[in-house]
Amino acid sequence: MMAKTKPFASRTDRLQAMNAALDRDLSRLSQQAGSSQSALLTEMVQYHLGLRKSGDRPGKRLRANLALLTCEAFGRRYAEALWAAVAVELVHNFSLVFDDVQDHDELRRGRPSVWKVWGIGQAINAGAALEALVTRAVVDLLPARYADRTRPALALLSETMLGLCRGQVLDLQFEQRVDVGVEEYMEMIALKTAALFECAARLGGIAAGVGDASLEKAGRFGHHLGMAFQVIDDILGVWGSAAQTGKPLGSDLKNGKKTLPTLVALKGGAAGNRRVLRSLLTRARFNAAEMETARAIIGQSSALAICRRQATEHLAEARMQLFGMTDRPNWAVRALAEMVTTLESGLV
Repeated sequence: MMAKTKPFASRTDRLQAMNAALDRDLSRLSQQAGSSQSALLTEMVQYHLGLRKSGDRPGKRLRANLALLTCEAFGRRYAEALWAAVAVELVHNFSLVFDDVQDHDELRRGRPSVWKVWGIGQAINAGAALEALVTRAVVDLLPARYADRTRPALALLSETMLGLCRGQVLDLQFEQRVDVGVEEYMEMIALKTAALFECAARLGGIAAGVGDASLEKAGRFGHHLGMAFQVIDDILGVWGSAAQTGKPLGSDLKNGKKTLPTLVALKGGAAGNRRVLRSLLTRARFNAAEMETARAIIGQSSALAICRRQATEHLAEARMQLFGMTDRPNWAVRALAEMVTTLESGLV
């Protein structure tokens, strides 16, 4: 009698298994944040990561999935890149805790942010703990047989975190200026957003043990995907709903953020509209009527069309880099291509 063959797992099954493994490792590692005397630290870290209870919104895990899928795309099992995915997810999340404090955002992923629940001081402690766990993820989770990958991995993560901090410094400086150029802004998001996508893809390649040429292609894929992601996020920040962003409607505008739609409108809108928008952006906070005025001015400019074109160009470049990464496309390459397509659908 012939033995039954195991049914071929669908891409959805594989992605679910991948993310379940990721959350297990995140949960185990986050338990190390606090001690018996400081259990609150573990509680805050797990709350922010969406690991406290069923029904939590843990975030899309987009960057972590990028590391896992890149490893699989290069022909190795995603399990070999779990350390990389956990590290990248922790980098992303410590930056969000600090962002929420700096921007006074009361909501994150549709629920109260860490500082809103426990106060600013404790939120800083939670963000610092998440940052400290980045190194722990590499040291504890990277298999001992691949110890030679520890140094390049930590070097890449450290440089990425420094870049993220540099980008955040620029972002806050831009809030105090009305003369920010589009090129300056694109350089800032390359540091603050795209660099972590690039890091995730490169770490997936490091986990797979590929050479420098393949790492470069993976990095370029991640960079362009990250640039497109941020531009699309900027579009949603003006025209999206709170349900789409998980933050209050127009929070970036209220904080005086110079996102791409705003900068395009300041540069190329009607002269009268530019003066009004510039005046609004110098205020500490908008009221509801001023918010609608700002959104209307941005909408009357060519901002939406220009932002869509920027995102489309980066997505096209990401797709080109992806299909040059390996000469043997597999399910993971298709899943990465679907990631590009999903972002693209947000432009319609």
